[in-house]
Amino acid sequence: MGLDKEACKILNLGCGELYADDAVNVDLYAKRVDSRFDLNVTPYPFEAGRFVEIRCLNIIEHLDDVFRIMLELHRISDKGSLIKIRVPHFRSACLYEDITHKHGFAWRSFDIFTDQKTIYGEYTEPKFRIAGRRYTPYLLPFLYRWLSKAPVLTDNLISKYIPMASIEFELEVLK
Repeated sequence: MGLDKEACKILNLGCGELYADDAVNVDLYAKRVDSRFDLNVTPYPFEAGRFVEIRCLNIIEHLDDVFRIMLELHRISDKGSLIKIRVPHFRSACLYEDITHKHGFAWRSFDIFTDQKTIYGEYTEPKFRIAGRRYTPYLLPFLYRWLSKAPVLTDNLISKYIPMASIEFELEVLK
């Protein structure tokens, strides 16, 4: 017997071809999905507080309004939930190779949704806590682990000389 998708507590948002058997898979264009809708249109057809994990792997950069989407992810997440996000680094070649990409991201891009937002303004009360983040490697994983320990230097200088792929974030939902 398969997973009861109505009761499932994991959301695979923008699943593309990476259908996950343990999750509710959403995409507008993918061949295989559990729910098909435009991710730019909110509210999403899920009740508040439903999910304990949301995977957003290579999808946020395609959406029009990141701020609105993050607030919607917060709404459909339960307290303490994890939101896993992978987005292209702003110096990544893949950011520009895919013409459907609308945004590139830096180490501090999601700080605006946390208590660390003082650099860029007070747009919202803290909604998330950054549980983890790291640069993802093209090659040489040890190098990118080291780069993740010096993110300001990496974003502002080193990424001009070392190819960057993406950044992975884990955000814990605060309520």
